[in-house]
Amino acid sequence: MGRTTEPGSDEAVLSLSLDGRITDAGAGTRTLLGYRPEELFGRPVEDVIPEPGGLLGGPRHDLGATMHNGSARFELSCRCADGTVFPAAVTVWHSMEEHGLTITAAIRRLSTEDKLAGAINLVGALVRSSHDAIIAADQDGMITIWNPAAERLYGYTAAEMLGRPRSTLFPPDGLELEEERFRRTLTGSHVEMFSAVRRCKDGRLITVAATISPIADAQGHIIGVAGFSRDIGETNRAQSMFRGLLNALPIGIIGIGEDGLIRFVNPETERLFGYDAEEVLGLPVEHLLPRSESTDQDLQGVRKDGSCFPAEVSLSPIDVGSETLISATVVDTTARIAADAEHARLQQELNAAQRLESVGQLAGGVAHHFNNLLAIIDSHAGFVAEELGGPVTGASVREALTDIAQIRKTVDRASEYARQLLAFGRREVARPVRHDISRTVADVYALLSHSLGDDITLTTHTHQDLPPVVVDPGQLEQTLVNLALNARDAMPHGGRLSITAEPCTKSAPGARPSRHVKIRVTDTGSGMPPEVLERAFEPFFTTKDPVSFAGMGLAVAHGMVNAAGGEINISSDPGRGTTVVIMLPADDLLEPRRSPDEAVPGNGAETNGRRTILVVDDEPDLREVVRRMLGKSGYDVITAADGHEAMKKAGAHTGRIDLLITDIMMPEMSGTELAEQLRELREGLPVLFMSGYAAPVLAEKGTLDPGMVLLQKPFRKQELISAVENVLSVSV
Repeated sequence: MGRTTEPGSDEAVLSLSLDGRITDAGAGTRTLLGYRPEELFGRPVEDVIPEPGGLLGGPRHDLGATMHNGSARFELSCRCADGTVFPAAVTVWHSMEEHGLTITAAIRRLSTEDKLAGAINLVGALVRSSHDAIIAADQDGMITIWNPAAERLYGYTAAEMLGRPRSTLFPPDGLELEEERFRRTLTGSHVEMFSAVRRCKDGRLITVAATISPIADAQGHIIGVAGFSRDIGETNRAQSMFRGLLNALPIGIIGIGEDGLIRFVNPETERLFGYDAEEVLGLPVEHLLPRSESTDQDLQGVRKDGSCFPAEVSLSPIDVGSETLISATVVDTTARIAADAEHARLQQELNAAQRLESVGQLAGGVAHHFNNLLAIIDSHAGFVAEELGGPVTGASVREALTDIAQIRKTVDRASEYARQLLAFGRREVARPVRHDISRTVADVYALLSHSLGDDITLTTHTHQDLPPVVVDPGQLEQTLVNLALNARDAMPHGGRLSITAEPCTKSAPGARPSRHVKIRVTDTGSGMPPEVLERAFEPFFTTKDPVSFAGMGLAVAHGMVNAAGGEINISSDPGRGTTVVIMLPADDLLEPRRSPDEAVPGNGAETNGRRTILVVDDEPDLREVVRRMLGKSGYDVITAADGHEAMKKAGAHTGRIDLLITDIMMPEMSGTELAEQLRELREGLPVLFMSGYAAPVLAEKGTLDPGMVLLQKPFRKQELISAVENVLSVSV
């Protein structure tokens, strides 16, 4: 087998095939392992070496792969024939024989000396591979061990330090303390982890964490000292940086353990809560931040003096190795809340100022236009007085009648202007009905098709399945006419104008889709620049001649659409025309609503007697005007200045009261309240309401209940009598 020496009785030699089976065995197998050589032939090596480990490296126990044309030594456990196991040194080598490569393994029982040598080798390996600097010194303090980590830490090589005094590493001011620790260790004491300053070869001073332990021989006699050390300067600097950061933060930081107890607090926390750190460490965090029983209540911090402050708290986990801490950042939001409140107050003041500015602009426009109208009325009234103040002739009467007609025409203009203002402010009493928009579009087409001009092409289209909407038809028609007239003015050289209406579905976040009708008015005119588009809905804003145009058209449209619960939007670009889109909610009620204007006309007073009407209005002159109009039309009239007087007169009147005509807005008792109380005395009493505006009873929604009949002020005799006859005919 190529061996140069014969094996002794304490050694067993095995020949192995490349697949790890025993092909031959020496005589030593009988004395060392308890096997006769022939018993091992053909058996796997694992029967003798249960865990061959690195011995059988490579696939299918390719022992030759581990040899590299030499030998290798392993310390393994071997098993005897009787099953006992002993530690052994196994030496493996290979040789080339006539029949090929032969693998040989020599097994020898490890002696005590072998074990000690192995242990020494292991300790040496540990010392060499340690990341900590390991330094050993004898009783005189001379260095006997200096591992590679010590070389890296201090800069000295082992050759430079072996045999030199350990004091080489100590700065002068720390020498006495180090010697005291050394003497104490030589007496058998262990000096646990401590922080010390060491001097490197280049003169630098570093901070290390060190431990010193005694070294004893086999008899227990202390023969030296071993020290372990590692540089903690970087760690200390990082900790100092972190501590400085925590101390400098303007927010409170509380470290909370898994048990809910406070582990650390920074100075801002001490200032915020009024406690020193020592007073709160180890206390439950609820001592500073009590839990709120109400989920709607904001978290509050409690100071040492018992006062509370609103707190914003953020939590995040911190892994510190032994456990996970919770870092709680605490911010006192008192100043922020006060700032938010002040910001809201200033915003309210700004909004109020802006509203006042808008009201001022509106008042100025109203004053300007109404002063013009009043001047016209006053002038023509003066003409009438002059013409009838002297001798009355046919010519003077005709002139007076002409002036009176002009006064009435001017009053109509003022009435229409007031109605536009009310529509803009959502204070006009609208008369909504369930309406088919296609009828309005058709009426607008008939009205405008021959009046816009030959150079403007007007087209309309309405979807055949338009759902009805609840809207004041008159207001809607006026809105579309105003939009069409604006479009005509934007196309002085001609163009195309289209009005379309189609059903659509509108969705809003968190709400079910709802059916709407989309009205689109599009022109090919000059369009609007952004600065004009931004102010398009402002009252009295106009790019036209302010003397001829009031600038109320789009503002009135905006008020009408809002009153109907819809929305209106404008898109426009200079040179590319303008599109106005109106969205009105569809009315899905099955029963159509009845308009008060749809009442069946009556025939005036009864043929067999006069009817009695109770007229209530807090304006004496208007009350007298209504009395005269009704009296000349054949009605008996009872007048009252307010609701209480009306109740007294109605109670004292022994005859019938056929109709109540009342203003809506009156002091102490409104017209609607009066109507309710009178109907308790006179069941089924019909009511005709009058109003110049409906605020605040009806202005909140800008609508009038379809069951109520309203006569809008100002009105003429024919309008009053027609409304009275309609109400009386329906009540019959």
